Amino acid sequence: MERDKELQRFPSPDGKRWIELRERPDGLFYFQEFYEPIVADPADETMDDQAITIVWVSRAGWRSGLYERLADAQRDLKEMTPWLRGNSN
Repeated sequence: MERDKELQRFPSPDGKRWIELRERPDGLFYFQEFYEPIVADPADETMDDQAITIVWVSRAGWRSGLYERLADAQRDLKEMTPWLRGNSN
């Protein structure tokens, strides 16, 4: 996946999840969900005098199968993604 090219990113309305449409070096396409894991609130009042480091972490979720045609991957991505259903863009 490191060498795969991100073609488009579709963020959810709340910004906590997104779908990436990607192309592999062999010319096949797929899409994959990513999300920010739920973590405890880092603002702990008992840590006033300590430095707090916030690390942004994302996790990979489900991944589609492979597509030979970009248009087929785009069609399925829009049909399967709740915030894109019915969106003609």
